[in-house]
Amino acid sequence: MNNKILKPLAIGSLVLCNSVAAADCRDVSQIIAKQLEDNYVIQDTATKLSKLMRSKLFLSDCSRLESAEDIADFMTLELKKIANDKHLSVVYDPKWVNELKTYRSSAQTKAFSDSRAMETPSDNYGFKKVEMLDGNIGYLDIRVFSDSHLGGETLENAMKFLQHSDGIIIDLRKNFGGSPFMVTSLASYFFDLDTVLLSTFEQRANGVLTQTQDWTSPYVPGPRFKDTPLYILTSSNSASAAESFSYAMKNLTRATIVGEVTAGAAHGRSAEIVNNDYILTLPSTRPVDPRTKDNWERKGVKPHIETSSDNALNVAYAEVLNTLINSKSSNLHLHEWVYPLVKAKSNQYQPNQSDINKIIGTYGERKIVLKNDKLYYQYLDEPGYEIELLDKETIIFKAFSEARLHAIYKDNKVIAVKMLSFGEEPREFQRTM
Repeated sequence: MNNKILKPLAIGSLVLCNSVAAADCRDVSQIIAKQLEDNYVIQDTATKLSKLMRSKLFLSDCSRLESAEDIADFMTLELKKIANDKHLSVVYDPKWVNELKTYRSSAQTKAFSDSRAMETPSDNYGFKKVEMLDGNIGYLDIRVFSDSHLGGETLENAMKFLQHSDGIIIDLRKNFGGSPFMVTSLASYFFDLDTVLLSTFEQRANGVLTQTQDWTSPYVPGPRFKDTPLYILTSSNSASAAESFSYAMKNLTRATIVGEVTAGAAHGRSAEIVNNDYILTLPSTRPVDPRTKDNWERKGVKPHIETSSDNALNVAYAEVLNTLINSKSSNLHLHEWVYPLVKAKSNQYQPNQSDINKIIGTYGERKIVLKNDKLYYQYLDEPGYEIELLDKETIIFKAFSEARLHAIYKDNKVIAVKMLSFGEEPREFQRTM
Protein backbone atom coordinates (compact mmCIF):
# COMPACT_ATOMS: atom_id res chain seq x y z
CA MET A 1 0.00 0.00 0.00
CA ASN A 2 1.48 3.34 -0.99
CA ASN A 3 1.86 6.41 1.19
CA LYS A 4 -0.94 8.24 -0.63
CA ILE A 5 -3.39 5.65 0.73
CA LEU A 6 -1.78 5.38 4.21
CA LYS A 7 -1.86 9.12 4.85
CA PRO A 8 -5.64 9.54 4.45
CA LEU A 9 -6.21 6.47 6.63
CA ALA A 10 -3.99 7.89 9.38
CA ILE A 11 -5.73 11.24 9.24
CA GLY A 12 -9.13 9.52 9.25
CA SER A 13 -8.20 7.49 12.35
CA LEU A 14 -7.04 10.61 14.16
CA VAL A 15 -10.23 12.48 13.30
CA LEU A 16 -12.33 9.52 14.49
CA CYS A 17 -10.36 9.27 17.73
CA ASN A 18 -10.71 12.97 18.42
CA SER A 19 -14.41 12.97 17.63
CA VAL A 20 -14.98 10.04 20.02
CA ALA A 21 -12.98 11.84 22.72
CA ALA A 22 -14.93 15.05 22.13
CA ALA A 23 -18.22 13.20 22.37
CA ASP A 24 -17.09 11.41 25.54
CA CYS A 25 -15.97 14.66 27.11
CA ARG A 26 -19.14 16.50 26.22
CA ASP A 27 -21.59 13.79 27.31
CA VAL A 28 -19.71 12.60 30.39
CA SER A 29 -19.00 16.15 31.58
CA GLN A 30 -22.68 17.12 31.41
CA ILE A 31 -23.75 14.11 33.48
CA ILE A 32 -20.99 14.57 36.06
CA ALA A 33 -21.66 18.31 36.30
CA LYS A 34 -25.27 17.57 37.22
CA GLN A 35 -24.30 14.89 39.75
CA LEU A 36 -21.84 17.23 41.43
CA GLU A 37 -24.23 20.16 41.38
CA ASP A 38 -26.95 18.17 43.12
CA ASN A 39 -25.01 15.90 45.46
CA TYR A 40 -21.45 17.05 46.26
CA VAL A 41 -21.44 17.62 50.02
CA ILE A 42 -20.19 21.23 50.04
CA GLN A 43 -22.63 23.35 48.04
CA ASP A 44 -20.29 26.24 47.17
CA THR A 45 -17.68 23.79 45.92
CA ALA A 46 -20.36 21.85 44.04
CA THR A 47 -21.27 25.00 42.11
CA LYS A 48 -17.65 25.66 41.18
CA LEU A 49 -17.11 22.04 40.10
CA SER A 50 -20.20 21.91 37.89
CA LYS A 51 -19.28 25.24 36.32
CA LEU A 52 -15.82 23.90 35.51
CA MET A 53 -17.19 20.76 33.87
CA ARG A 54 -19.39 22.85 31.57
CA SER A 55 -16.76 25.44 30.63
CA LYS A 56 -15.53 25.77 27.03
CA LEU A 57 -11.86 25.64 28.05
CA PHE A 58 -12.35 22.42 30.02
CA LEU A 59 -14.22 20.73 27.15
CA SER A 60 -11.67 21.97 24.62
CA ASP A 61 -8.70 20.58 26.60
CA CYS A 62 -10.55 17.32 27.28
CA SER A 63 -11.47 16.77 23.61
CA ARG A 64 -7.78 16.66 22.64
CA LEU A 65 -7.19 13.51 24.67
CA GLU A 66 -6.92 10.21 22.87
CA SER A 67 -8.14 7.57 25.35
CA ALA A 68 -10.90 7.06 27.88
CA GLU A 69 -8.31 6.52 30.62
CA ASP A 70 -6.71 9.87 29.81
CA ILE A 71 -10.11 11.57 29.93
CA ALA A 72 -10.85 10.10 33.38
CA ASP A 73 -7.42 11.12 34.69
CA PHE A 74 -7.77 14.63 33.25
CA MET A 75 -11.20 15.14 34.79
CA THR A 76 -10.03 13.86 38.17
CA LEU A 77 -7.01 16.16 38.18
CA GLU A 78 -9.03 19.24 37.21
CA LEU A 79 -11.75 18.54 39.78
CA LYS A 80 -9.20 18.07 42.55
CA LYS A 81 -7.58 21.41 41.72
CA ILE A 82 -10.79 23.02 42.96
CA ALA A 83 -12.05 20.58 45.60
CA ASN A 84 -8.75 19.19 46.86
CA ASP A 85 -10.79 16.14 47.87
CA LYS A 86 -9.09 12.74 48.09
CA HIS A 87 -12.43 10.96 47.61
CA LEU A 88 -13.45 12.74 44.41
CA SER A 89 -12.48 11.03 41.16
CA VAL A 90 -13.64 9.97 37.70
CA VAL A 91 -12.85 6.37 36.87
CA TYR A 92 -12.93 4.61 33.50
CA ASP A 93 -13.90 1.03 34.32
CA PRO A 94 -16.64 -0.65 32.24
CA LYS A 95 -16.30 -3.85 34.28
CA TRP A 96 -16.99 -1.98 37.53
CA VAL A 97 -19.99 -0.26 35.91
CA ASN A 98 -21.42 -3.62 34.89
CA GLU A 99 -20.87 -5.10 38.35
CA LEU A 100 -22.61 -2.15 39.99
CA LYS A 101 -25.57 -2.38 37.63
CA THR A 102 -25.91 -6.10 38.29
CA TYR A 103 -25.73 -5.65 42.05
CA ARG A 104 -28.16 -2.74 42.17
CA SER A 105 -30.71 -4.50 40.01
CA SER A 106 -30.60 -7.75 41.99
CA ALA A 107 -33.50 -8.65 44.26
CA GLN A 108 -32.84 -7.68 47.88
CA THR A 109 -34.61 -10.38 49.88
CA LYS A 110 -33.14 -9.44 53.24
CA ALA A 111 -32.90 -6.22 55.18
CA PHE A 112 -29.38 -4.83 55.37
CA SER A 113 -29.07 -5.45 59.10
CA ASP A 114 -30.25 -9.03 58.68
CA SER A 115 -27.64 -9.75 56.04
CA ARG A 116 -24.91 -8.16 58.17
CA ALA A 117 -25.97 -10.29 61.12
CA MET A 118 -25.08 -13.37 59.10
CA GLU A 119 -21.41 -12.40 59.19
CA THR A 120 -19.16 -14.55 61.36
CA PRO A 121 -17.17 -12.82 64.12
CA SER A 122 -13.89 -14.29 62.87
CA ASP A 123 -12.13 -11.00 63.59
CA ASN A 124 -13.80 -10.62 67.01
CA TYR A 125 -15.67 -7.66 65.52
CA GLY A 126 -12.46 -5.67 65.35
CA PHE A 127 -11.40 -6.05 68.98
CA LYS A 128 -7.89 -7.44 68.66
CA LYS A 129 -6.56 -7.28 72.21
CA VAL A 130 -7.56 -6.16 75.70
CA GLU A 131 -5.13 -6.43 78.59
CA MET A 132 -3.94 -4.86 81.83
CA LEU A 133 -0.44 -3.40 81.56
CA ASP A 134 1.89 -3.11 84.55
CA GLY A 135 0.88 -0.16 86.67
CA ASN A 136 -2.82 -0.98 86.33
CA ILE A 137 -3.12 0.66 82.91
CA GLY A 138 -5.79 -0.75 80.60
CA TYR A 139 -4.97 -1.35 76.93
CA LEU A 140 -7.50 -1.88 74.12
CA ASP A 141 -6.46 -2.58 70.51
CA ILE A 142 -9.30 -2.01 68.01
CA ARG A 143 -8.66 -2.79 64.32
CA VAL A 144 -12.08 -1.87 62.90
CA PHE A 145 -15.27 -0.24 64.21
CA SER A 146 -17.93 -2.88 63.61
CA ASP A 147 -21.63 -2.07 63.69
CA SER A 148 -22.83 -1.74 67.28
CA HIS A 149 -25.54 -4.37 66.90
CA LEU A 150 -22.78 -6.85 65.99
CA GLY A 151 -19.82 -5.85 68.14
CA GLY A 152 -21.65 -4.14 71.01
CA GLU A 153 -21.47 -7.13 73.34
CA THR A 154 -17.75 -7.54 72.66
CA LEU A 155 -17.23 -3.85 73.48
CA GLU A 156 -19.22 -4.26 76.69
CA ASN A 157 -17.10 -7.23 77.79
CA ALA A 158 -13.88 -5.37 76.97
CA MET A 159 -14.93 -2.37 79.05
CA LYS A 160 -15.92 -4.59 81.96
CA PHE A 161 -12.45 -6.14 81.83
CA LEU A 162 -10.92 -2.64 82.04
CA GLN A 163 -13.26 -1.32 84.76
CA HIS A 164 -10.59 -1.08 87.50
CA SER A 165 -7.96 0.60 85.30
CA ASP A 166 -6.24 3.73 86.59
CA GLY A 167 -5.71 4.86 82.99
CA ILE A 168 -6.70 3.57 79.54
CA ILE A 169 -4.87 3.43 76.21
CA ILE A 170 -6.91 2.79 73.05
CA ASP A 171 -4.78 1.70 70.10
CA LEU A 172 -6.11 2.79 66.68
CA ARG A 173 -2.79 2.61 64.81
CA LYS A 174 -4.03 -0.21 62.56
CA ASN A 175 -7.66 0.87 62.40
CA PHE A 176 -8.85 1.90 58.92
CA GLY A 177 -12.39 2.89 59.92
CA GLY A 178 -15.83 1.32 60.11
CA SER A 179 -19.20 2.16 61.61
CA PRO A 180 -19.98 5.58 63.15
CA PHE A 181 -22.41 3.82 65.49
CA MET A 182 -19.55 2.00 67.22
CA VAL A 183 -17.68 5.31 67.51
CA THR A 184 -20.65 6.68 69.47
CA SER A 185 -20.93 3.54 71.58
CA LEU A 186 -17.25 3.61 72.55
CA ALA A 187 -17.19 7.34 73.24
CA SER A 188 -20.22 7.06 75.53
CA TYR A 189 -18.18 5.10 78.10
CA PHE A 190 -15.94 8.12 78.72
CA PHE A 191 -18.61 10.64 79.74
CA ASP A 192 -21.24 10.81 82.45
CA LEU A 193 -25.02 10.61 82.12
CA ASP A 194 -25.26 14.04 80.45
CA THR A 195 -25.21 13.49 76.70
CA VAL A 196 -22.46 15.13 74.64
CA LEU A 197 -22.64 16.13 70.97
CA LEU A 198 -19.83 14.30 69.16
CA SER A 199 -20.41 15.38 65.57
CA THR A 200 -22.93 16.61 63.02
CA PHE A 201 -23.16 14.74 59.71
CA GLU A 202 -24.16 16.67 56.60
CA GLN A 203 -25.46 15.01 53.44
CA ARG A 204 -26.53 16.51 50.13
CA ALA A 205 -28.90 14.68 47.82
CA ASN A 206 -30.80 16.20 44.91
CA GLY A 207 -29.71 19.66 45.99
CA VAL A 208 -31.05 19.28 49.53
CA LEU A 209 -28.75 19.39 52.56
CA THR A 210 -29.78 17.29 55.57
CA GLN A 211 -28.08 17.08 58.95
CA THR A 212 -27.98 14.39 61.61
CA GLN A 213 -26.25 14.54 64.98
CA ASP A 214 -24.30 11.94 66.93
CA TRP A 215 -24.67 12.20 70.72
CA THR A 216 -23.22 10.05 73.44
CA SER A 217 -25.68 7.74 75.12
CA PRO A 218 -27.05 8.41 78.62
CA TYR A 219 -26.83 4.65 79.16
CA VAL A 220 -23.98 2.21 78.67
CA PRO A 221 -23.94 -1.46 79.67
CA GLY A 222 -21.16 -1.75 82.22
CA PRO A 223 -18.79 0.73 83.86
CA ARG A 224 -18.13 4.37 82.94
CA PHE A 225 -14.70 5.98 82.78
CA LYS A 226 -15.61 9.67 82.86
CA ASP A 227 -12.59 10.66 84.99
CA THR A 228 -10.11 8.01 83.84
CA PRO A 229 -7.12 9.43 81.91
CA LEU A 230 -7.55 8.37 78.28
CA TYR A 231 -4.83 8.15 75.63
CA ILE A 232 -5.43 7.29 71.95
CA LEU A 233 -2.70 5.93 69.66
CA THR A 234 -2.72 6.92 65.97
CA SER A 235 -0.67 6.31 62.84
CA SER A 236 -0.68 7.68 59.31
CA ASN A 237 -2.92 4.70 58.44
CA SER A 238 -5.62 5.51 61.02
CA ALA A 239 -8.57 6.56 58.89
CA SER A 240 -12.27 7.36 58.71
CA ALA A 241 -14.08 6.17 61.87
CA ALA A 242 -10.75 5.90 63.73
CA GLU A 243 -10.17 9.57 62.90
CA SER A 244 -13.74 10.44 63.87
CA PHE A 245 -13.29 9.02 67.37
CA SER A 246 -9.85 10.64 67.79
CA TYR A 247 -10.99 14.03 66.45
CA ALA A 248 -14.08 14.22 68.66
CA MET A 249 -12.29 13.10 71.82
CA LYS A 250 -9.47 15.54 71.17
CA ASN A 251 -11.76 18.52 70.63
CA LEU A 252 -13.80 17.58 73.68
CA THR A 253 -10.49 17.62 75.62
CA ARG A 254 -11.37 14.12 76.80
CA ALA A 255 -8.31 12.31 75.44
CA THR A 256 -4.64 12.83 74.65
CA ILE A 257 -3.67 11.73 71.14
CA VAL A 258 -0.22 10.17 70.73
CA GLY A 259 1.44 9.05 67.49
CA GLU A 260 1.31 10.25 63.89
CA VAL A 261 -0.97 12.59 61.94
CA THR A 262 -3.81 10.43 60.63
CA ALA A 263 -4.79 9.70 57.01
CA GLY A 264 -7.20 12.62 56.51
CA ALA A 265 -10.22 10.72 55.19
CA ALA A 266 -13.35 12.43 56.49
CA HIS A 267 -15.80 12.60 53.57
CA GLY A 268 -18.11 9.72 52.87
CA ARG A 269 -18.41 8.84 49.19
CA SER A 270 -20.57 6.75 46.91
CA ALA A 271 -19.92 5.24 43.50
CA GLU A 272 -22.21 6.88 40.93
CA ILE A 273 -22.63 5.39 37.45
CA VAL A 274 -22.09 8.00 34.72
CA ASN A 275 -22.61 5.76 31.68
CA ASN A 276 -21.53 2.31 30.55
CA ASP A 277 -17.86 3.24 30.85
CA TYR A 278 -17.37 5.77 33.64
CA ILE A 279 -17.97 6.00 37.39
CA LEU A 280 -17.86 9.10 39.57
CA THR A 281 -16.70 8.56 43.15
CA LEU A 282 -18.80 11.26 44.77
CA PRO A 283 -18.31 12.65 48.30
CA SER A 284 -21.84 13.33 49.45
CA THR A 285 -21.50 13.26 53.24
CA ARG A 286 -19.15 14.82 55.77
CA PRO A 287 -18.83 15.18 59.53
CA VAL A 288 -18.66 18.65 61.06
CA ASP A 289 -17.33 19.07 64.58
CA PRO A 290 -19.53 21.52 66.55
CA ARG A 291 -16.46 23.00 68.24
CA THR A 292 -14.13 23.51 65.26
CA LYS A 293 -16.88 23.86 62.58
CA ASP A 294 -14.55 21.69 60.50
CA ASN A 295 -13.29 18.13 60.12
CA TRP A 296 -10.06 16.28 59.36
CA GLU A 297 -10.47 15.94 55.58
CA ARG A 298 -7.04 16.24 53.86
CA LYS A 299 -5.46 17.45 57.13
CA GLY A 300 -5.72 14.40 59.35
CA VAL A 301 -5.94 14.48 63.13
CA LYS A 302 -2.84 16.06 64.63
CA PRO A 303 -1.69 14.34 67.84
CA HIS A 304 -0.99 16.22 71.06
CA ILE A 305 2.29 14.28 71.21
CA GLU A 306 3.83 13.43 67.84
CA THR A 307 6.06 10.38 67.72
CA SER A 308 6.60 7.41 65.44
CA SER A 309 3.81 4.87 65.24
CA ASP A 310 6.19 2.16 66.46
CA ASN A 311 7.00 4.07 69.65
CA ALA A 312 3.55 5.54 70.32
CA LEU A 313 2.53 2.90 72.86
CA ASN A 314 5.66 3.39 74.98
CA VAL A 315 5.28 7.18 74.88
CA ALA A 316 1.58 7.11 75.80
CA TYR A 317 2.18 4.50 78.49
CA ALA A 318 4.84 6.72 80.11
CA GLU A 319 2.64 9.81 79.78
CA VAL A 320 -0.40 8.26 81.46
CA LEU A 321 1.74 7.02 84.36
CA ASN A 322 3.31 10.45 84.73
CA THR A 323 -0.15 12.03 84.73
CA LEU A 324 -1.25 9.69 87.50
CA ILE A 325 1.90 10.41 89.52
CA ASN A 326 1.39 14.16 89.24
CA SER A 327 -2.22 13.81 90.38
CA LYS A 328 -1.13 11.80 93.46
CA SER A 329 -3.22 8.80 92.43
CA SER A 330 -4.39 6.20 94.92
CA ASN A 331 -1.91 3.73 93.39
CA LEU A 332 0.93 6.27 93.53
CA HIS A 333 3.66 3.85 94.67
CA LEU A 334 2.78 1.38 91.91
CA HIS A 335 2.84 4.10 89.24
CA GLU A 336 6.14 5.46 90.54
CA TRP A 337 7.57 1.95 90.39
CA VAL A 338 6.57 1.25 86.80
CA TYR A 339 7.14 4.73 85.31
CA PRO A 340 10.98 4.70 85.08
CA LEU A 341 10.90 1.42 83.14
CA VAL A 342 8.31 2.60 80.64
CA LYS A 343 9.97 5.99 80.27
CA ALA A 344 13.29 4.29 79.53
CA LYS A 345 11.65 2.16 76.83
CA SER A 346 10.03 5.24 75.27
CA ASN A 347 13.48 6.80 74.83
CA GLN A 348 14.33 3.91 72.46
CA TYR A 349 17.80 3.46 73.90
CA GLN A 350 20.04 1.02 72.02
CA PRO A 351 22.72 -0.57 74.28
CA ASN A 352 26.29 -0.30 73.01
CA GLN A 353 29.35 -2.25 73.99
CA SER A 354 30.84 0.66 75.89
CA ASP A 355 27.81 0.93 78.19
CA ILE A 356 27.78 -2.85 78.68
CA ASN A 357 31.47 -2.93 79.60
CA LYS A 358 30.91 -0.23 82.24
CA ILE A 359 28.48 -2.35 84.28
CA ILE A 360 30.34 -5.68 83.98
CA GLY A 361 32.17 -6.30 87.25
CA THR A 362 32.01 -7.54 90.83
CA TYR A 363 29.96 -5.84 93.54
CA GLY A 364 30.90 -7.64 96.76
CA GLU A 365 29.10 -11.00 96.71
CA ARG A 366 27.35 -10.09 93.49
CA LYS A 367 28.59 -9.76 89.95
CA ILE A 368 27.44 -8.84 86.48
CA VAL A 369 28.92 -11.01 83.74
CA LEU A 370 28.65 -11.41 79.98
CA LYS A 371 28.10 -14.96 78.68
CA ASN A 372 27.35 -15.80 75.05
CA ASP A 373 26.53 -12.14 74.32
CA LYS A 374 23.99 -12.05 77.17
CA LEU A 375 24.21 -10.18 80.46
CA TYR A 376 23.63 -12.00 83.76
CA TYR A 377 23.32 -10.92 87.39
CA GLN A 378 24.68 -13.52 89.81
CA TYR A 379 24.78 -13.82 93.61
CA LEU A 380 27.62 -16.03 94.92
CA ASP A 381 27.46 -19.37 93.11
CA GLU A 382 23.70 -19.34 92.52
CA PRO A 383 22.38 -19.54 88.93
CA GLY A 384 22.42 -16.17 87.26
CA TYR A 385 19.43 -14.15 86.09
CA GLU A 386 19.48 -12.67 82.61
CA ILE A 387 19.33 -8.88 82.64
CA GLU A 388 18.86 -6.12 80.06
CA LEU A 389 19.84 -2.46 79.84
CA LEU A 390 16.86 -0.19 79.22
CA ASP A 391 19.21 2.77 79.38
CA LYS A 392 22.64 3.44 80.89
CA GLU A 393 21.28 3.43 84.46
CA THR A 394 18.20 1.18 84.32
CA ILE A 395 18.73 -2.59 84.33
CA ILE A 396 15.81 -5.03 84.38
CA PHE A 397 15.51 -8.75 85.06
CA LYS A 398 13.97 -10.55 82.10
CA ALA A 399 12.31 -13.22 84.25
CA PHE A 400 10.43 -10.95 86.69
CA SER A 401 9.50 -7.31 87.31
CA GLU A 402 9.34 -7.12 91.11
CA ALA A 403 12.97 -5.99 91.26
CA ARG A 404 15.49 -4.16 89.10
CA LEU A 405 18.95 -2.63 89.26
CA HIS A 406 20.08 0.98 89.01
CA ALA A 407 23.66 1.75 87.99
CA ILE A 408 25.38 4.56 89.90
CA TYR A 409 27.98 6.54 87.96
CA LYS A 410 30.88 8.76 88.97
CA ASP A 411 33.25 10.28 86.42
CA ASN A 412 31.58 8.20 83.72
CA LYS A 413 32.33 4.95 85.58
CA VAL A 414 29.91 2.64 87.39
CA ILE A 415 30.90 2.64 91.07
CA ALA A 416 27.89 0.79 92.49
CA VAL A 417 24.56 -0.84 91.68
CA LYS A 418 21.39 -0.31 93.64
CA MET A 419 18.86 -3.12 94.04
CA LEU A 420 15.33 -1.74 93.86
CA SER A 421 12.42 -3.94 94.97
CA PHE A 422 8.79 -2.90 94.93
CA GLY A 423 7.61 -2.03 98.43
CA GLU A 424 11.09 -2.42 100.01
CA GLU A 425 13.97 -0.14 100.87
CA PRO A 426 16.72 0.01 98.21
CA ARG A 427 20.02 -1.76 98.81
CA GLU A 428 23.29 -0.47 97.40
CA PHE A 429 26.32 -2.62 96.49
CA GLN A 430 29.67 -0.94 95.95
CA ARG A 431 31.90 -2.07 93.13
CA THR A 432 34.87 -4.15 94.32
CA MET A 433 36.37 -5.18 90.98
